[in-house]
Amino acid sequence: MEDLAFQLLASSNLLAASDFGAAFATFLNVLSVVLGLGLVIFFHELGHFAVAKWCNVHVERFSIGIGPILWSRQKGETEYALSALPFGGYVKMLGQDDMDPNQMTSSEIAENTRSYSAKSVLQRMAIISAGVVMNVITGFLFFTICYWFGVLKPAPVVGNVVPGFPAWEAGLQAGDRILAINGEKILSFNDLQHAVILSSGDLTIDGTHIDGSRFSATLTPLKSSPGRSVGLGPAMTAQMVDLVDDPELISDAGSALERASTPFQGGDRIIAMRALPLAAVAPVDAIASNGNSTLPAEEPMAAQKIELFSTLKYLTAKYADRELVYTVERTRKSDNPELVPTLTTLDITVPPAAVRSIGLWMAMGPIRAIQKDSIAEKAGFRIGDQIVSVDNLEPGKDVDPLRLPVYFAQKAGQTVKVVVKRAPSSLKGDEDVTLEVVPTDKPGWVEMPVYQTSPLTIPAIGIGYQVRPFIAKVLPGSEADKIGKFAAGMKITRIVLVHPEPGQKKPDAYGDDKKGETIELAELDDKVPGTIEEINWAWAFSFIQRVPNRHIRIHFEDGKKTGSEVLKKSETADGWSVWFRGFNGSVWQGDSDLQKAGSFGDALGLGLRETRVTAITIYMTLRSLIRGDVEVDSLSGPLGIAKIGYMVAERGVIDLLMFLGLLSINLAILNFLPIPILDGGHMVFLLWEGITRRKPSPRVINWAHAFGLVFIITLFVFVLYIDIFVSTIGQ
Repeated sequence: MEDLAFQLLASSNLLAASDFGAAFATFLNVLSVVLGLGLVIFFHELGHFAVAKWCNVHVERFSIGIGPILWSRQKGETEYALSALPFGGYVKMLGQDDMDPNQMTSSEIAENTRSYSAKSVLQRMAIISAGVVMNVITGFLFFTICYWFGVLKPAPVVGNVVPGFPAWEAGLQAGDRILAINGEKILSFNDLQHAVILSSGDLTIDGTHIDGSRFSATLTPLKSSPGRSVGLGPAMTAQMVDLVDDPELISDAGSALERASTPFQGGDRIIAMRALPLAAVAPVDAIASNGNSTLPAEEPMAAQKIELFSTLKYLTAKYADRELVYTVERTRKSDNPELVPTLTTLDITVPPAAVRSIGLWMAMGPIRAIQKDSIAEKAGFRIGDQIVSVDNLEPGKDVDPLRLPVYFAQKAGQTVKVVVKRAPSSLKGDEDVTLEVVPTDKPGWVEMPVYQTSPLTIPAIGIGYQVRPFIAKVLPGSEADKIGKFAAGMKITRIVLVHPEPGQKKPDAYGDDKKGETIELAELDDKVPGTIEEINWAWAFSFIQRVPNRHIRIHFEDGKKTGSEVLKKSETADGWSVWFRGFNGSVWQGDSDLQKAGSFGDALGLGLRETRVTAITIYMTLRSLIRGDVEVDSLSGPLGIAKIGYMVAERGVIDLLMFLGLLSINLAILNFLPIPILDGGHMVFLLWEGITRRKPSPRVINWAHAFGLVFIITLFVFVLYIDIFVSTIGQ
């Protein structure tokens, strides 16, 4: 009994120490954020204060914070104060008071040689712009310090390539590392994004493929949101983030990963993967008769090293119908903080899962994209060609058009005869053209449709094609067939994916119950604004595969008749396995490089570069907001900034300093916008005065300041609403 009491006492002491340590760490993080935000504001106001003193202006008050004064001390002619709200600050000068704009035009105050209004236009411009200049300098210094010690930045490595986009057409692949764009060195994926968005012409991209070979490609970016794009996404590692609130959320609901031999945990790192041999073998051509797409029997696959998630994704698609064995490194932590965590290695087996069928095959559409120097291009395929048969199998009648990517991969090394319908150059009707290709073994569906109009690709030959939302065939005996409402030629106009168990705890791949119990896909027959392209049925089909537990409400149109029916059964496509295992996409850590200056000069150069890139990014974001390319609810107010600051502070001092540098540049640019009350608004008045040689009238100044005050208060309330309600709902 004494031993039990001793153990309980020891464990309670350990728990108390742990709670105290966590509370103290939280306190330090909060304190560092408050001090950091105060420091950014302090340097801004210090700029105004120092230049005002240099110009011999009477400074009445120097305040950090706004609102009621909590503490103040008079030193000389200036009162130094700390105010209640730490989201701003001000320097109150004689002749310049935003709360009393009449001082700017008061002739009595202007007679005082030490008043702000008595100074020359250039002196007042220097005083007004000093805060912005100081913030740019402090942001630059923050960045320089960070690069001196080393900063982790997103690696300039390709994680995914958007089908049909310029990068895909040029043959760039996941795992490629970008070295330079138009001769300018690329150090991070952020650099790559900025170079593309800010470009005005073609881009020459130099880099290395994942196998180490060099490449150079000239691309013409497309206009996209929020700007120009070539269709590249950043790389993720094969390691999961440590902080996962619930290990069950690592796998999507209903996915094969739920049947893993051992559950995955946050922090797990997949270092290798191998596929187990097939239990049974069927001929490749069985895809035409019973849909079996299994591969020929092979020797057990040797374990392949995994570093990037893109490699994991590729191998999973290639061996979609195999049991996969993941070799995982896992850090085991002890309840005793004095013990060093141990690293263990274990194998986790995950079975395959069948593709969910809705009992409907859709109509084949035209070829939308062809990769440069691909097998398809060399064989003579053209944009606009319509595939009418593959090895004498008609898509939509003998084979599901969605399965062609798998079929071609299975025919690797063999000759495949393809007949396409092509619009002729003369006035004659369409003509059938026979082409022959020898595909590679690049797996189908490894390049999933990213956007609504993204073509479905056949990586084995290098084409992307449309699958139209028109029913080509209703599979006999399927649930859709038994309903009796579907028929060939009908148009599928909308898909709604509904939770069968409203209120369930576990989310699936595309949402959770906090955001709603249904996922409504866009109108499938809509044209994307500004284009002639229809939404691809393959995009909707990929949604359905990621949420296998949901019921499917299908809205259809047959002439003037419309209707909808719900498919509740989870029917499967014979012999066709899904190309993923069900990892939640948010669990993977981004691939990053440590950028550390080799000398103080390098640190200054990197700091200056970061300052320039940050300023350009803020400008592009503002432009996108004005154009409507970015939703206004993506803004952050004071609470949002504080929350982000706290999250950054948890990651360490360097990340906090980078955040403060970003905040400094933000403050500099936003404060210099031409809005009355802000420094930019004052600069507009000064420019007017400098050009016209007379000050604006008191009436204009009063109305402008009233507008500016209302605008700032309204904006503050709006972003505060976003912080409290919108951001909270979205969590």
